[in-house]
Amino acid sequence: MVSELSQDFVHQPIQGCGPVVATFAQIVELLRCPDDAEPLRYASGDLLCPRCARRFSIYEEDLAEILPSRPHALPGTVSPQYRNAYIEAFEQNYRDDETSLAWGAEESVSQTWALKRLRQVKFVRPLISEGNRANQSVLCDISAGAGYYTFAYAPAFRFVLHCDLSVSNLSYARRKARALGIRNILFIRADYFAPPFQGSLDRLLCLDTLIRGEGHDFALLTAIANSLKPTGCAIVDFHNWWHNPLRRLGLLPENFSNNRSYRRPEAERLLRAAGIEEFSLIPFLQEFDADSATGRQLARIVPPTRLVYRFAPGCDVASP
Repeated sequence: MVSELSQDFVHQPIQGCGPVVATFAQIVELLRCPDDAEPLRYASGDLLCPRCARRFSIYEEDLAEILPSRPHALPGTVSPQYRNAYIEAFEQNYRDDETSLAWGAEESVSQTWALKRLRQVKFVRPLISEGNRANQSVLCDISAGAGYYTFAYAPAFRFVLHCDLSVSNLSYARRKARALGIRNILFIRADYFAPPFQGSLDRLLCLDTLIRGEGHDFALLTAIANSLKPTGCAIVDFHNWWHNPLRRLGLLPENFSNNRSYRRPEAERLLRAAGIEEFSLIPFLQEFDADSATGRQLARIVPPTRLVYRFAPGCDVASP
């Protein structure tokens, strides 16, 4: 289930906490009710909100559904395709599926596409793990998809929370974690507009997701900022408008559909609007290997593919 392409990334040794088996009882202090932000309790194999009395189901000890009572009221600027897909995903119930493939799964994409994603996995690794206490810290990927980041980074953290709304994505990722023998990942079916966290996360990732327009992206950034501990740190990215301006201006065929790319001032204005005042920009060019001489030369003249931002409250935000 693990391609030769990803083995060097997934299995690259990281000094970490060793083989830990994660359970929701061990991380319940991090979890909040997505409706009223009340700390959840672990009770009789489920998670319970003592304020609203909602119970959230746990499946086979490693997956919990912690969704809000109703979907988020999306801004009118999001595309009808995204709106319909979001509502459909929200209304599904979880079921384990032995054949589902996550969006972007290596089995369903070209080797070139997967290699670009794996380069970003390698690039982000030191940004999210710097200052990390491997035996104590928890990493959350709030839009985890096929698990490129959660599988690769699991050895560097005590626990990893793989969060996604998609039933197919979660089912695929659970199967792959078992195939890899990774046991410190917990899977959470969550809506990233109302994640089950409130000032409780050490490290948080949200990559390739701030693409649906300013209303959507503002709501998501606000939720991310509210999920971090005072000592926490998050990594997010925006697609860079300047990486392919001829497509954005209509001079070449558009390949980004109804999604949104950002210029640097636009991205940073949105971060500040969401209450994120201190951040650092680390540009990333995914088309070339940054460790090669050619890649280093091209990175000086080709606009970055992604505008990657690291922000506090708790991490050092000086540019590396």
